Amino acid sequence: MIIRKHGYVLDVDVEETLKYSKEHTLCDCNEDRNLYAQIAEKFPKLKEFLAELGLLIERPDETGSCAVEDYIDYHFVSYTVIGKILESDKYEIDMYDGGLFINIVIDNGYVPNEQNTDNYFTVTIYGIDLPWVLDEPFPENGVHTKEFSLFERMKKLFRRN
Repeated sequence: MIIRKHGYVLDVDVEETLKYSKEHTLCDCNEDRNLYAQIAEKFPKLKEFLAELGLLIERPDETGSCAVEDYIDYHFVSYTVIGKILESDKYEIDMYDGGLFINIVIDNGYVPNEQNTDNYFTVTIYGIDLPWVLDEPFPENGVHTKEFSLFERMKKLFRRN
């Protein structure tokens, strides 16, 4: 099916994408379970956007996250679409949803862990922060205070000696 969105022309196999989205293995880490528990309700516009491509918002392929004070900063949340990018304006898609400005990047340059087809592209979401809602302790590993943020850690890691 040809889908035109925000300067992109995509040839998407919606049925195969939905099948892949339902069947791939989900990560069982606590940060990802926190995402699965609330992302669909928190981001209705994003959910609709992804559903048009055959994606289930609560079933991403990959995430990158960091526990910060009392919420989780999801650096990226990536999904696999079975199909091809026919035309692209090379810009991200910006969306305001769930009280946040989020960025959507449609790209050919990322390979998820369980990718099993040559005919695919990815949709990666940036800018998602979610509160901790699981009935279990907040993750201790990776907790950063405002005084020692991820940005500050990166500056220390890459400073010149």
